[in-house]
Amino acid sequence: MIWLVHPAKEQVNQLEEQISRQYMFANFLLRDTVEDLLAWNFSQPLTDADEDYLKALSNELLYTTDLIFSGDVVHHEWRSRMNDIQGYLSNYMSGTSLSEEDVADINQSLQATRFITMDFNDYVDNTYDFYNAMHDEQHEMVERVKSRLASKY
Repeated sequence: MIWLVHPAKEQVNQLEEQISRQYMFANFLLRDTVEDLLAWNFSQPLTDADEDYLKALSNELLYTTDLIFSGDVVHHEWRSRMNDIQGYLSNYMSGTSLSEEDVADINQSLQATRFITMDFNDYVDNTYDFYNAMHDEQHEMVERVKSRLASKY
Protein backbone atom coordinates (compact mmCIF):
# COMPACT_ATOMS: atom_id res chain seq x y z
CA MET A 1 0.00 0.00 0.00
CA ILE A 2 1.28 3.48 -0.85
CA TRP A 3 0.44 6.40 1.41
CA LEU A 4 0.07 9.80 -0.17
CA VAL A 5 0.67 12.93 1.83
CA HIS A 6 -1.46 15.89 0.94
CA PRO A 7 0.82 18.77 -0.17
CA ALA A 8 -0.89 21.24 2.19
CA LYS A 9 -0.31 18.91 5.16
CA GLU A 10 3.35 18.61 4.20
CA GLN A 11 3.66 22.41 4.05
CA VAL A 12 2.04 22.71 7.50
CA ASN A 13 4.51 20.15 8.87
CA GLN A 14 7.44 22.05 7.38
CA LEU A 15 6.16 25.34 8.80
CA GLU A 16 5.72 23.81 12.28
CA GLU A 17 9.26 22.46 12.08
CA GLN A 18 10.62 25.90 11.15
CA ILE A 19 8.69 27.50 14.00
CA SER A 20 10.02 24.82 16.37
CA ARG A 21 13.58 25.71 15.40
CA GLN A 22 12.75 29.37 16.01
CA TYR A 23 11.52 28.50 19.51
CA MET A 24 14.59 26.40 20.23
CA PHE A 25 17.05 29.14 19.25
CA ALA A 26 14.99 31.84 20.98
CA ASN A 27 14.97 29.71 24.14
CA PHE A 28 18.78 29.76 24.25
CA LEU A 29 18.86 33.51 23.62
CA LEU A 30 16.24 34.11 26.29
CA ARG A 31 18.14 32.11 28.89
CA ASP A 32 21.36 34.04 28.20
CA THR A 33 19.59 37.40 28.34
CA VAL A 34 17.74 36.52 31.54
CA GLU A 35 20.98 35.42 33.20
CA ASP A 36 22.55 38.78 32.28
CA LEU A 37 19.53 40.63 33.68
CA LEU A 38 19.65 38.57 36.90
CA ALA A 39 23.17 39.88 37.47
CA TRP A 40 21.84 43.46 37.40
CA ASN A 41 21.09 45.31 40.64
CA PHE A 42 17.75 47.01 39.97
CA SER A 43 17.82 48.58 43.45
CA GLN A 44 20.60 50.90 42.32
CA PRO A 45 19.96 53.91 40.09
CA LEU A 46 20.88 53.52 36.45
CA THR A 47 24.06 55.37 35.54
CA ASP A 48 24.78 56.91 32.16
CA ALA A 49 27.68 54.49 31.71
CA ASP A 50 25.37 51.49 32.10
CA GLU A 51 22.45 52.80 30.08
CA ASP A 52 23.61 51.47 26.69
CA TYR A 53 24.30 48.01 28.10
CA LEU A 54 20.90 47.75 29.77
CA LYS A 55 19.19 49.10 26.66
CA ALA A 56 20.86 46.35 24.62
CA LEU A 57 19.70 43.72 27.13
CA SER A 58 16.19 45.14 27.09
CA ASN A 59 16.13 45.02 23.28
CA GLU A 60 17.38 41.41 23.31
CA LEU A 61 14.65 40.50 25.79
CA LEU A 62 12.01 42.17 23.65
CA TYR A 63 13.30 40.46 20.50
CA THR A 64 13.40 36.99 22.04
CA THR A 65 10.04 37.29 23.76
CA ASP A 66 8.53 38.42 20.46
CA LEU A 67 9.96 35.29 18.83
CA ILE A 68 8.73 33.00 21.59
CA PHE A 69 5.29 34.48 22.12
CA SER A 70 4.36 35.31 18.54
CA GLY A 71 1.22 33.52 17.53
CA ASP A 72 -1.28 31.67 19.65
CA VAL A 73 0.84 30.08 22.38
CA VAL A 74 -0.62 28.39 25.45
CA HIS A 75 1.63 30.02 28.08
CA HIS A 76 -0.48 33.11 28.77
CA GLU A 77 0.71 33.73 32.34
CA TRP A 78 4.36 33.46 31.29
CA ARG A 79 3.74 35.93 28.46
CA SER A 80 2.11 38.29 30.95
CA ARG A 81 5.09 38.03 33.31
CA MET A 82 7.48 38.77 30.44
CA ASN A 83 5.40 41.85 29.58
CA ASP A 84 5.67 42.92 33.24
CA ILE A 85 9.46 42.60 33.04
CA GLN A 86 9.46 44.80 29.93
CA GLY A 87 7.38 47.36 31.79
CA TYR A 88 9.76 47.39 34.76
CA LEU A 89 12.75 47.73 32.44
CA SER A 90 11.10 50.60 30.59
CA ASN A 91 10.34 52.43 33.83
CA TYR A 92 13.82 51.78 35.21
CA MET A 93 15.51 52.98 32.03
CA SER A 94 13.40 56.14 31.99
CA GLY A 95 14.83 57.02 35.40
CA THR A 96 12.01 55.82 37.62
CA SER A 97 13.28 54.07 40.74
CA LEU A 98 11.80 50.62 41.27
CA SER A 99 10.25 49.86 44.64
CA GLU A 100 11.48 46.90 46.69
CA GLU A 101 8.34 45.04 45.59
CA ASP A 102 9.06 45.81 41.93
CA VAL A 103 12.66 44.61 42.27
CA ALA A 104 11.50 41.43 44.01
CA ASP A 105 8.88 40.86 41.29
CA ILE A 106 11.27 41.39 38.39
CA ASN A 107 13.85 39.08 39.99
CA GLN A 108 11.17 36.46 40.72
CA SER A 109 9.96 36.53 37.11
CA LEU A 110 13.50 36.43 35.75
CA GLN A 111 14.40 33.45 37.97
CA ALA A 112 11.23 31.61 36.93
CA THR A 113 12.01 32.29 33.27
CA ARG A 114 15.58 31.09 33.73
CA PHE A 115 14.31 27.77 35.08
CA ILE A 116 11.59 27.54 32.41
CA THR A 117 14.22 27.85 29.67
CA MET A 118 16.24 25.09 31.35
CA ASP A 119 13.13 22.94 31.59
CA PHE A 120 12.49 23.37 27.88
CA ASN A 121 15.94 21.92 27.23
CA ASP A 122 15.32 19.05 29.68
CA TYR A 123 11.72 18.16 28.84
CA VAL A 124 11.43 18.84 25.13
CA ASP A 125 12.64 15.71 23.37
CA ASN A 126 13.47 17.10 19.96
CA THR A 127 13.41 20.27 17.92
CA TYR A 128 9.95 19.56 16.52
CA ASP A 129 8.51 19.12 20.02
CA PHE A 130 9.17 22.80 20.80
CA TYR A 131 6.14 23.64 18.66
CA ASN A 132 3.94 21.27 20.64
CA ALA A 133 5.34 22.58 23.93
CA MET A 134 4.24 26.09 22.97
CA HIS A 135 0.88 25.30 21.33
CA ASP A 136 -0.53 22.13 22.91
CA GLU A 137 -2.46 22.50 26.18
CA GLN A 138 -1.77 18.82 26.91
CA HIS A 139 2.01 19.07 26.65
CA GLU A 140 3.88 18.50 29.93
CA MET A 141 5.58 21.91 29.61
CA VAL A 142 2.28 23.65 30.31
CA GLU A 143 2.32 22.35 33.88
CA ARG A 144 6.10 22.87 34.22
CA VAL A 145 5.75 26.52 33.23
CA LYS A 146 2.86 27.06 35.66
CA SER A 147 4.84 25.35 38.43
CA ARG A 148 7.92 27.50 37.81
CA LEU A 149 5.87 30.69 37.79
CA ALA A 150 4.22 29.71 41.09
CA SER A 151 7.50 28.80 42.82
CA LYS A 152 9.31 31.30 45.02
CA TYR A 153 12.98 31.92 44.28
